[in-house]
Amino acid sequence: MTEEREPFRGGTPWLLLVESRGLEGDPDGFRQDAVTQAIMGKSVVFFLVEEGVVLAVPESDAHLDRFQKEGGTLAADRFSLAQRGLDKTPLRAGTRITGMDEVAGWILDPAVRVVWH
Repeated sequence: MTEEREPFRGGTPWLLLVESRGLEGDPDGFRQDAVTQAIMGKSVVFFLVEEGVVLAVPESDAHLDRFQKEGGTLAADRFSLAQRGLDKTPLRAGTRITGMDEVAGWILDPAVRVVWH
């Protein structure tokens, strides 16, 4: 396992990939892109929101398993988890539960590059 990167400090460019879809839609491409970026040593946060929070359930997606193994940071929206009844469910180890106020700060960070899916 690689050392976890901390994209939230230091002004180093980092990626914020926002997944609003669950298991439907693009099942491999976007998550595979996240894995590729992590393997390349990029600092990446993969933020799950809306239907995407179902991917925070352990063993729901092999790409996210690899993403986390490669040092990517997985985050999930607190409100979306609650709305889908997942706020009391065990989530993937290391998942950072956050709110949109923090995400707004990430988006406004001049070092961030955002892709919304």
